[in-house]
Amino acid sequence: MRSECILRRWRGLLPAVALLASAGAGAAFDARGVLVPLESVQSIAVGGAFSCAVLGPGKVYCWGNNLFGQLGNGSEVHSVDPLPIPGLPDAPITALSTGGGHACAIAQGDVWCWGNNQFGQLGIGQSGNPSPVAVRVAGVNGQATHVAAGDYHSCAVIAAALYCWGSNFYGQLGTDDDVDHAEPTPVSIGSGSVDSISTGTLHTCAVVGGAGWCWGDNISGQVGNGTPSVAERAPVRVTTLDSGIGEISAGSVHSCARRDGSVLCWGDNSYGEIGNGTTQAQLTPVIVDNLGPPALNIIAASSHSCARVADGVYCWGDGSYGQLGNAGGTPSPRRIAGVGTPLQLATRNAHVCVRSADARAACWGLNVNGQLGDGSADLRTAPVQVAGSYGTPALVASGLSHTCAAVANGVHCWGYNGDGQLGRGTLTLNESVPGPTAVITARPTSLSAGVDHTCAVVAGALRCWGVNDKGQLGTGQTTGQRSPAPVQGMDSGVSLVSAGDQHTCAIRNGGAWCWGNNITGELGDGTTTNRLVPVAVAGLSSGVSWISAGTHHTCAIQNGAAKCWGLNTDGQLGIGTNVGFAATPQPVDTLDAGTTRISTGSAHSCAVHNGAAKCWGYDGYAALGNGIVNDAHFSPDAVTGMDSGVTEIDAGDDISCALRGSSLYCWGADYSGDLGNGGGPRGLRALPTPVIGLSGSAGGAPSIGGTHVCAGTLEGGLRCWGDDLLGSLGIGRAVLSATPLPVMRQDRLFADGHD
Repeated sequence: MRSECILRRWRGLLPAVALLASAGAGAAFDARGVLVPLESVQSIAVGGAFSCAVLGPGKVYCWGNNLFGQLGNGSEVHSVDPLPIPGLPDAPITALSTGGGHACAIAQGDVWCWGNNQFGQLGIGQSGNPSPVAVRVAGVNGQATHVAAGDYHSCAVIAAALYCWGSNFYGQLGTDDDVDHAEPTPVSIGSGSVDSISTGTLHTCAVVGGAGWCWGDNISGQVGNGTPSVAERAPVRVTTLDSGIGEISAGSVHSCARRDGSVLCWGDNSYGEIGNGTTQAQLTPVIVDNLGPPALNIIAASSHSCARVADGVYCWGDGSYGQLGNAGGTPSPRRIAGVGTPLQLATRNAHVCVRSADARAACWGLNVNGQLGDGSADLRTAPVQVAGSYGTPALVASGLSHTCAAVANGVHCWGYNGDGQLGRGTLTLNESVPGPTAVITARPTSLSAGVDHTCAVVAGALRCWGVNDKGQLGTGQTTGQRSPAPVQGMDSGVSLVSAGDQHTCAIRNGGAWCWGNNITGELGDGTTTNRLVPVAVAGLSSGVSWISAGTHHTCAIQNGAAKCWGLNTDGQLGIGTNVGFAATPQPVDTLDAGTTRISTGSAHSCAVHNGAAKCWGYDGYAALGNGIVNDAHFSPDAVTGMDSGVTEIDAGDDISCALRGSSLYCWGADYSGDLGNGGGPRGLRALPTPVIGLSGSAGGAPSIGGTHVCAGTLEGGLRCWGDDLLGSLGIGRAVLSATPLPVMRQDRLFADGHD
């Protein structure tokens, strides 16, 4: 018997799972101890015991329960704080929906899902193992306009037609059978456009041509056709909802709809969730009593319902977990105090969230898994603001002997400046304290340093500076630049830049471009001709989410698949051999989907694949992290102990570092204290070793230079360690440090990203 037979009457509340992070330990507070709110919220969605929000193009943050990887950050660790989902396209998120244990979003017309996949609800053609990273739903082809994630199934409007996938035991897919489908399957429904789609626990509802339709589990009459049954396996018209329906919502065992400002509900009413002042079940829609102003939004949740009106929110039904405020349950609408004037309403199981006019979010109700996002696990009977991040994550780039970091008003650099790589407009031997570059006056969104050149993306435009002997600055000539100079053809649409030894690559409008040295095909254009201006990488004109330029090879991620090109004499391309070079991108063995980060070192490469760290190539100093020295691999090999929860990775000359959760680990050669573990120079570690002082406090991607490493902290600070002979640590004195030290800026600590 399927588990759903047992769960059919289950209200969808995920079991209480103890938080691995202590309550309140991660909330963002300012210097006065005041909670810093999550800002720039464009939309918000509430799942079973987790929540998600869209903050901008490609930026989805989730928090709360992560039992199935539904937070999408590559781990299964619960979080009381909003965490970003890597791997989504750098494009507007046009729809976001959260289910019982999975979530889905639409970007560039494609549907991406993550989390529980027990019944194929991720739509990737197979069921079973969950995915803690976003994966693209099969067969959508950029034509999706709506998506809805239920407890065990999903639906979307694709090319103006309705499709569903996942569990179908009660016919909730509407395919007139009980067969699960792991890919989008068409639903035959009434004529007219599909205006609204809602997926509940075990049933589904839609508005088609202004009429209400439902199907699936109907034991409590939640389908609304007046006749309770075990299941309705094909869509049926909801009684009396023939026209004028603006919205419909499928809850756990009841449903609601909105028509001309009025709200109608039907189905189970054990807790008064129908809102007509009784607890008697209703097999057909009835008007919700005493709602007050016209409803703008309606949601049927687990055992309660909520409606948004022009100046607030009303809820009714079960109030056991504070989702109705502090006065318990009620069978009639009750106004929620302290909400203000919300622009959006979201609820599902036992917590409620709203998005306000100031682009902030507030939540209340059950919080045992941190789903309210206020940095605690405390139940809240009144709205509390969702906490923001710890400050602007550190964006740092380490070159051979120089370092640069993003600040609110530009870029600050330090270290060796004999070739103008600090971008200050002058040449000096070295600068031991960070100072501003010329020209750039706004915070960059991407920053990268090569051996002796640097590049930054500001407002979609790319500038580079420093050495240019191979054309790596992309200016059309080989003259070095002491100040940031525009890269030809890269004045808009650039989302990511990566500076290699003597070549540079970038992502522009989803396509990959490279320029500079090309002696071993590292530009990927099918030739070995150096290029003074950007050229398109063969076969990577779209779908590219990440790119990394190394010494003489380059790797990128296209639609979750890893591809590499250039020099391969040490197996650094990961294609199963160590012969010659490849002048066009080649697929990396076993990394055909689920890759979220990739990094190219001198002669090895590393990637994050489904939350696990993988490395391949040269291993003379244990940079592959598998516990064995000089154990080269020509295909990706697992890094010992890094099989889940990894979100960032960086490969250097003979060293690698990875961010797992909020802890940083490094392994490989320890020439000058670069592993940051306090050991003496000229050593090595064959297994990932915690960096001292950055266990539980690291934030953002690490950056490996020649013989130094830098990384951000959760509160927005910056730490560097290793060789400071030429000032690359930014600490104001020439020393070797085997432990992280705070970076100085104009005689002050580099305390955050905007001081």
